[in-house]
Amino acid sequence: MARPGTLLCVAGVSLLAASLAFVGTPAGSHASSETRNLELATRALPNGIVESSKSDEAATEQSAPGSFMKWTAAGLLAGLVMAVSSSAPVSAKPLDMFGGVDIDLENTPEHWTIKASPILEPCKNNKYYHKKFKDELYKTTKQQARYAKGSAVYARFNKKVAMIKAREEAYGDRLCGIKDGNPRVVATGEWNVRASVMWPATIFLYIAGWIGWAGRSYLIRTNDETKELNIDVPLALTCMASGFSWPVAAWQEIVNGEMAVPDSNIHPGGPWTQS
Repeated sequence: MARPGTLLCVAGVSLLAASLAFVGTPAGSHASSETRNLELATRALPNGIVESSKSDEAATEQSAPGSFMKWTAAGLLAGLVMAVSSSAPVSAKPLDMFGGVDIDLENTPEHWTIKASPILEPCKNNKYYHKKFKDELYKTTKQQARYAKGSAVYARFNKKVAMIKAREEAYGDRLCGIKDGNPRVVATGEWNVRASVMWPATIFLYIAGWIGWAGRSYLIRTNDETKELNIDVPLALTCMASGFSWPVAAWQEIVNGEMAVPDSNIHPGGPWTQS
């Protein structure tokens, strides 16, 4: 947010520019006088009407830049006035967008966790969270009351009620929004928080690396284009089984300089390499 002093300076400069643009003499005033003289001189000609219309067009074209500058300066001034009048005061809190919640932005280690967020709380302590399950249970039991006790449909509704209660208890340790009671996914890089993306992201990267390392090992061991089409299943299974430790193997090859092929082993084929 810009400082009030800066905004006032810019507004003052814009006001001065707008005043000069409106009050100052237009750039095409001399050209307009010449055009009027030309118009008076050409009225006596047989085609004076045509010549007069041409002179009017020339005067209009010459006065257009001055009018454009006037309205541009006026628009700029109006925009700056609106920006200054609608800008938040310096004493306003930077995160009032969170529904008036008092945001504490102290730069201390105990505040460097999502658990200290003033807009989140454990779901088991949130009334909106429990209200959602309460409404769902009410609708389910209301539908269940239409059927006779002991029937197969009534028993299925009992299982559904049990699943709703189990889901409410399971999500209780997650973080929910104070205002809506919806569980949140945490993407702050913390490991010790429920619903953190770190665990699934790490598992995804590990599995993706395993697949890539197994394919790389298979291509290195075969070094045959035909076996890329006709897969050697025993060798492929061996590469897959040995690929679980790909982080260690990859680090060893990086340290030993075996991860990348030397340039001397690369054949630069193509017509552009022929002398």
